Amino acid sequence: MKKFAIIFTMCLLPVLSFASGHVKVRWEMGKEGMVNGNYTAQLTITNVSDDILDHNWQFYFNQVSRHVKVPQNSKVDLKEVAAAYFQICPNEKYEPLAPGESLVVDMAMPGPYMNVSYTAMGGVFVPDSDMSHAIAVKIELAPLVYKDIYHDRDITEPNGTNLYDFNAQLSSDYKGICCYDIFPAVKQLSLTGGYTNVSKYASIVAAPGMERASRFLKRELMSRGIIEGNGLKIQLILDNAIAAGKEYYKLVVRNGSVTITAASDVGALNGVKTFIASLDHRKGHQIENAIINDYPDMEYRGFMLDIARNFTNYEGCKRLIDLFSYYKINKFQFHFSDDEAWRLEIPGLPELTEVASRRGCAYDDKDYLPQVFDGNGDPDDLQNSANGYITRDQMIDLIKYAHERGVEIIPEFDTPGHSRAAIIAMRARYRKYAGNDDVLANQYKLWDDDIDLNFPTDLRYKDNVLNVAQPGVYNFVFKVIDEIEAMYREAGVPLLTMHMGGDEVPAECWNGSPVIQAYMTQNNLKSTHEVSEEYVVKVSDYLKSKDIAMGAWQEVGLNHSDAHNALIAPRFSGVSAWSTLGKSADTPIKLANAGYRTIVSNVSNLYFDMAYSWNPYEKGLMWGGAVTEYDVWASQPRDLYRMIRHERNGTPIDVVRAGDGRLPLEKPQNVIGMQGQLWAETIRNFDQVQYAILPRLFGLSHRAWNTTIEWDDNKPVTYTAAQARFNAKVGAELCIVNRHGYNFRLGQPGVKIENGMLLINKQYNAEKVRYTLDGSEPINDSPEWTAPVAVDDNVKVVKAKAFWLSHTSLTTYLNR
Repeated sequence: MKKFAIIFTMCLLPVLSFASGHVKVRWEMGKEGMVNGNYTAQLTITNVSDDILDHNWQFYFNQVSRHVKVPQNSKVDLKEVAAAYFQICPNEKYEPLAPGESLVVDMAMPGPYMNVSYTAMGGVFVPDSDMSHAIAVKIELAPLVYKDIYHDRDITEPNGTNLYDFNAQLSSDYKGICCYDIFPAVKQLSLTGGYTNVSKYASIVAAPGMERASRFLKRELMSRGIIEGNGLKIQLILDNAIAAGKEYYKLVVRNGSVTITAASDVGALNGVKTFIASLDHRKGHQIENAIINDYPDMEYRGFMLDIARNFTNYEGCKRLIDLFSYYKINKFQFHFSDDEAWRLEIPGLPELTEVASRRGCAYDDKDYLPQVFDGNGDPDDLQNSANGYITRDQMIDLIKYAHERGVEIIPEFDTPGHSRAAIIAMRARYRKYAGNDDVLANQYKLWDDDIDLNFPTDLRYKDNVLNVAQPGVYNFVFKVIDEIEAMYREAGVPLLTMHMGGDEVPAECWNGSPVIQAYMTQNNLKSTHEVSEEYVVKVSDYLKSKDIAMGAWQEVGLNHSDAHNALIAPRFSGVSAWSTLGKSADTPIKLANAGYRTIVSNVSNLYFDMAYSWNPYEKGLMWGGAVTEYDVWASQPRDLYRMIRHERNGTPIDVVRAGDGRLPLEKPQNVIGMQGQLWAETIRNFDQVQYAILPRLFGLSHRAWNTTIEWDDNKPVTYTAAQARFNAKVGAELCIVNRHGYNFRLGQPGVKIENGMLLINKQYNAEKVRYTLDGSEPINDSPEWTAPVAVDDNVKVVKAKAFWLSHTSLTTYLNR
């Protein structure tokens, strides 16, 4: 899933104080830009106490970088205490800081600087080497300067001029067709003339078998102030003779009545959702009379949320289920376990939540996990996204809640890699029973004590892979499967798919294990690759015995023999193809051709944790490049070599010839869907979850439902026009999600100066753009741009920001 992993690890003893009173710390981007392949930065540590800061203090911080170095003449030593978690200590060159004095620590990190997510964070100051006196320190971020950050970087800088040119392409007079102009777009719409009034009353008649759709309809109408009574007549009709598929529906609105006809309640739910969306898009108290015939092109329309790296709680998950349901996303992959935390209560294994759902300052992993991805060091602070889990009762409720809304929750229990949190939790269990009851101590043993842990890994963990030769691994995996199946059973919803991960297991991870070597001899296995295959066979055997299909990431379906694929592929409900960069562009095609039901989940279009742009203040990862709502919408899951329209640095790709000479797709029927992913390394709260999802979710909803593109790749002008229409629809839809209380991202305005006149444009027509000419940040009281403004030569920087629906964009800069 992740070829660029970010790991911040806090260690040492629990933080007992969380109020800074000793030092102030500031991080600043290096002014000289790239130096010998590194970017540079400074940490300025200022003594704000009344005492001299002597030699015995320490400072700890997280940094998104493989390495951080200080120059040889530095007055401090910098040590990587754990992966991407660093300690600063004074050395013999250090001179004590009097009150008010500062120490500047020069640092160098490999590669170009990306954005604010790559700055130092998670600071902890220890004033006297006594870790019980540790103090959480918020690291201040100095202003970032574009020209320094983009030095020697081969990308298109998101400055005012470039944004102006892009926004100009979005200009459109498209204002929608009618109230049925929704996401996802309906297949066939015929307006039949006239209108149907919608009052505060409606009567519903539902055929047997339509109970779920009827309940959903009543709830949604009531939330919009429409209650049962004489008024609009709504009928849900079951017609088993419809041959268009279980998700097909026909919606007819005519002269005061609404009929929804479908072959199943799944189809009826789709029709109800379209009708509800039409109410949200209506003007006044009327909707147009119409006939709609509609169905999805792809059976799997999914979204994966990572709640392990940083936690989204029960209420947040419910809000997201509402959102997915509204836009006809029918699969919710629930990623509750990873290296950095375990987030689901499992009866009989309390250590998974007592230890592995908590992160804070610690010397070791005995009581809780090291803090990662920022935080205040307190493992019991449930307001911090580092901590928390979904209880068993909450999970049962989420399963029922999602099912009622036509969304299937697919739990993801990532194995055999990405399992550090589970391993740490079961080590705690081992210590609890060791010496008293060795049977219980070893019951869920997931590791080999004698393994050589020097295998390389992109994730920088050396202990995050289950040792699959241990019997305890299967006891553990089957126990978790059984407990989750019991939750579904209690919810009254079948567990159809259990996602088992399977990604990013280092090839060398078991080479040093005597237990693995003995296992290979006993089972006549010639390589650790065959060990991995055997693990998948065993787990899928167990799931198959319970009539549960298996889900996995692409690694589980790659580089196997035809015989192995023939055995395993039918057991999978879907395999997600995430890597389509460079030579991996044919990954989903290899999977489909090998017989795996393939879900297009590629980073370049569908990783919602990538930053929206290269703006240094835009949070998110960048290893897959920037991913905008337009990249999601422009996906072509039926023509996979045309998924990506530009390189990571923004260079356009000739999509017409992108597939020339490449592996052909021989089994297109195996490409069953699309899925958006939100990994949570850079997420800190639920507002950021929503910001990352919206408006990108509109593109996913539309393209998974309608795979036929709205342009001709041989005529670029048609793509530009289609993108402008999509943008206009997005602007209208943001009004809807804002009304429902969701956060979203607002794009930046464009700025340029032409013939001495300031010109500004914007992403959506309804926005207001405010600007400054004195270098200050635009605020609500700044001048609003409505027409060209004369700008003299003394103005060195123009700043502009969009304001709309109580949201603001990032600031656009134009340096002169």
